[in-house]
Amino acid sequence: MLITKGVFERKIPRFNTEDCVIEGIELMDEKEFKEFSMDLLKDRDFIKDRKDEMYIDSTGKVHALLALNMDSGDGILIDSQGYDYPRNTAFMPNIKSYIDKQISMVVDKIMEEAMRNTSNGSWVIYFDEIEENYGLIIKENNGIGSMVLAELENREELAELEIGEDCFDMMLYIEHWSEIKPFENMEM
Repeated sequence: MLITKGVFERKIPRFNTEDCVIEGIELMDEKEFKEFSMDLLKDRDFIKDRKDEMYIDSTGKVHALLALNMDSGDGILIDSQGYDYPRNTAFMPNIKSYIDKQISMVVDKIMEEAMRNTSNGSWVIYFDEIEENYGLIIKENNGIGSMVLAELENREELAELEIGEDCFDMMLYIEHWSEIKPFENMEM
């Protein structure tokens, strides 16, 4: 049996979808998410502190904050329009699996780039590079960075990982690095 949640509209001629950019993720457990979702008109500190992440850009894309239930995987996309409560919302069932897949694909690309381009197993990637090259916005306490960090920490290729103010500083295990790194100009 396939079970999910949905929001149904009666007799609509089409869905009014909008392009959205997830600027940040508020990670919640089941209890926090339930409390939040049962009172959507209440002012919230996490929205108040991150109002600058929610706006509509010149191309019409909605930049939003995602409240994510880390247990169930459901989420609520928020555009507060400058208010301290979620003035505009969209229910996003099972969004966590999508987010996890996107982050995993980005980390795959980061690891491949690191292994192909390091000369000594050390690699630093800056948050602005991740945003520019892969579209993930990593800022202090925006949730996305925490999820990327967790995915990096699960990679067996990494011997060490440190978070800098604006970067991930990595040291790769040489056996993984040498599997991908082409050895050019080796003398026998």
